[in-house]
Amino acid sequence: MKFLNTLAIIVKDIKIGWNLGNTLDANCLEFLDYSLDQTASETCLLNPRATQEFFDKLSGFGFNIFRIPTTWTGHFGDGPDYKIDESWMKRVHEVVQYAINTGSYAILNVHHEEWNYAFSDNLESAKVILEALWKQIAAEFEEFDEHLIFEGMNEPRKVNTDVEWNGGDEEGWNFVNEMNELFMKTIRTSGGNNEIRHLMIPTYAAALNEHTLEAFKYPNDDDKVILDKDIPVIIGEFGAMSRNNEDDRNKWATTFVGSTKELGVPCILWENGVFEGDGELFGIIDRTELTVTFLKYLKGLMAGIGNTLDIPDVTLTIEIPTVEPPTVEPPTTETPTIEPPMVEPSTVEPPTVEPSIVQPPTVQSPTVQPPTTETPAVQPPTKSEECYKQVSECWGSNQNKDEYSKLNEICSKIWN
Repeated sequence: MKFLNTLAIIVKDIKIGWNLGNTLDANCLEFLDYSLDQTASETCLLNPRATQEFFDKLSGFGFNIFRIPTTWTGHFGDGPDYKIDESWMKRVHEVVQYAINTGSYAILNVHHEEWNYAFSDNLESAKVILEALWKQIAAEFEEFDEHLIFEGMNEPRKVNTDVEWNGGDEEGWNFVNEMNELFMKTIRTSGGNNEIRHLMIPTYAAALNEHTLEAFKYPNDDDKVILDKDIPVIIGEFGAMSRNNEDDRNKWATTFVGSTKELGVPCILWENGVFEGDGELFGIIDRTELTVTFLKYLKGLMAGIGNTLDIPDVTLTIEIPTVEPPTVEPPTTETPTIEPPMVEPSTVEPPTVEPSIVQPPTVQSPTVQPPTTETPAVQPPTKSEECYKQVSECWGSNQNKDEYSKLNEICSKIWN
């Protein structure tokens, strides 16, 4: 497939771009096990998976180039092949295709890597990995036309040093120059359209200060490289964070984008889907609802390229969700209503006390018996007296002595 446009025409055709930040570039190795699902890192920074609908929406607003930052660390195996995981490559391909399907341009890069820090003792091992990765990426996309641009590295620098962001030093400059040269050679010797593919190469840390530009090695034999010195340039990232300053951001966006347009330098907005917290609040569009959170800012960006968004605000704007810390209500312990048992009141019949009939005491009139004069009872004579009488009579009559003696003997027993 022959490229239809020269580089100068492409850059002129580009109006304004959009970075799909905090998505395929997310590096979550510290807390995510990539072996379970290589594509899970796409959403580990809480953005949803990219969709065709999302890119269509952005294209409708006026964006016509999409930079797709992609981190490959964690998605390739050990050397010497450093083979990229198939499911990850497939997903990257799918997202790139979303951008191309809108008729826009796409930029694919290597982004938050841990193997290309710009130190001299890291150079040789970094070269091996860079060449291995880009050979595989170039082969995957070799049939794509000029709408796909490759970017060799993202902000290569001496991480965690005093010169990380202030222009670097000779060690860092040399590292970047050698890596850029290897990147271009690797792509140009790949098959398909890669021999004439448009490429982007960075300065040290993508900086534009005097020393960085002086130390930068410009390729002089490749007219398909996007950089400076009378060769078309693209600003790969720009933006203003939200600080409750919509009016200011609107004015700034119009001025900045308008100024770069006059210079012929297209810009690609950095948007990371972040709206809250203490970090980099570059979010503009709710990627889930596909609604615009910061409409004034978006209109300012489009005004900078001379476009007016003629879309009713109702379809674009939503209020910034105010996330208040959850109010934790203390648990409401309802005092159970204990109904007294329904005890049918027993009808307590008062004791029936029958009135006792109190009979008046019967006072019997004492019966006064007349005094009884008892006639003394005459007691019969006792045996002793009877015996004595008989003995005496017997003795006085001078009767039979034997009768007397016998009678006397009997009576003597009574007397004794």
